[in-house]
Amino acid sequence: MDVVVVFNGIGNQMSQYAFYLQKKKINSSTYLISSCHEHNGLEINSVFNISWNERFINKGLKILFRLLMTRRLKIITNPLKYLLKLGGVKVIEENFNYDFNPQYLKPSKGITFYIGGWHNEKYFVNIKNDVLKSFSFSKEIDALSLALAKEMSENESVAIHVRRGDYLNEENINIFGRVCTKSYFEKAINIMNDQIDLPHYYIFSNDIAWVKENLNLERVTYITHNSGKNSWRDIFLMANCKHNIIANSSFSWWGAWLNKNEINKVVSPAKFLNSDKTSDIYPNRWIKIYDN
Repeated sequence: MDVVVVFNGIGNQMSQYAFYLQKKKINSSTYLISSCHEHNGLEINSVFNISWNERFINKGLKILFRLLMTRRLKIITNPLKYLLKLGGVKVIEENFNYDFNPQYLKPSKGITFYIGGWHNEKYFVNIKNDVLKSFSFSKEIDALSLALAKEMSENESVAIHVRRGDYLNEENINIFGRVCTKSYFEKAINIMNDQIDLPHYYIFSNDIAWVKENLNLERVTYITHNSGKNSWRDIFLMANCKHNIIANSSFSWWGAWLNKNEINKVVSPAKFLNSDKTSDIYPNRWIKIYDN
């Protein structure tokens, strides 16, 4: 039995669900449990065309997972964990470089919990149509976002995602925070300006002031009306742009991956983490910038 754990923000949840769909195709005894305690909690089941009811077995697996992961009451839990492992219960954690590992798709013996981002499309590209169907937006779209989506279809729209905020705090800056620099965005914009006639840029950012101060854009619209539990609408809008400049973020990764424009251009950084030389996360068809 394989159990995929869903956690963190909506971009991570989407990757984890897509990974689950592929594993479910291979092994029907594959289950999904939620451990979403950050950002806006579990979102994919309300935003997208996903029917997910936690049945009795899922709830039991969630209790088992919490027991495996708890660090409290070690005098009690450590012997239990040892017995569970003897019984074939284990946890597999994805390597932090997110490189594709086909072994993760194979059915496991016993009960195996899979913890990871699973952002690499190689985990689910073979079921692309199933993933696209699952990630069709079922939640009501507001009038302003619908009007913007229509406008995006009528010009050479380019979504730019600039993620700062949490990427600059002490915990994250050395992991994520120095990948998408000002130089990266300037190079990406130059590529779009060279290859597209009259591009119109749509900015998605948690630091609009930085964008206005640092990026020279002639035709630009700043998207500021989606926040908190409505942040998912930015993925909807990014996917409706004709082209994408993404950050090292699963949020804009999915905005670009869901883009159905047949001739769309996607520019990404070559790295996902500061420690990477390159990253297998970004599809080969995307234009990668080696900035540092």
